Amino acid sequence: MSDVSAPERPGISLVEELCLLAIEDDGSVASTAGEPAFGMGVVGACLVELCIRGRLDADVRAGEDGTPETMLIPIASTPTGEPALDSVLAEVSAGPERSAVEWTRQLFPRAGDLVRMALERLQSRGIIEAKEARFLWVMKSRRYPVIEGRELQEAKLRITDVLLGGGIPSPHDSVLIGLASISGLLRGFLSSQELRRLEDRIAEVGSLDLVARGVEEAIEEEVALRARAMMIAGM
Repeated sequence: MSDVSAPERPGISLVEELCLLAIEDDGSVASTAGEPAFGMGVVGACLVELCIRGRLDADVRAGEDGTPETMLIPIASTPTGEPALDSVLAEVSAGPERSAVEWTRQLFPRAGDLVRMALERLQSRGIIEAKEARFLWVMKSRRYPVIEGRELQEAKLRITDVLLGGGIPSPHDSVLIGLASISGLLRGFLSSQELRRLEDRIAEVGSLDLVARGVEEAIEEEVALRARAMMIAGM
């Protein structure tokens, strides 16, 4: 069964916060958002969130070659009310049983649509606004509007506090840090030197559950595939 435990719900989903991490302080989009790892990370954030919300379950089984695979199993079809999540849920529920790696690959071409839906939802709630190809924070304090009776500090600040300030992450933030790491988003606001110095800390606090590990495997395979294709094209 899945080893994801339901974290404290901050009123904002993992996929929304992953998209917010790709927005620079000046409202521009980080270059890392154009890499395959980001798109697969967005898909993975949707899959992990659906497991957390009880729509999907993850079960480890032996694959055809005997190696363990994390299979995704639909267990509830009730919509979440979030377009990006419900779009992924509908496809996984209607499709054949696949592993987390296979679903990440299958859904990867739709990553752009998932990002668009997440950003539109963030705009509808007054967290960001689109202006001249930039996404500007509506609230200059870098806190989300009051959600579930309280304000929530923006994800980038929370992650920085955990990694640089030694803070203790919530279960939600631990998963977010793990997804941000494999998606390459930490490179958007931490220097190469900081990332090298914090490598052990990131591994310590960044949780990769069964599904996120499958996403990481899919990212590694995609990077290797593109590298081989580039080498062959150059011959």
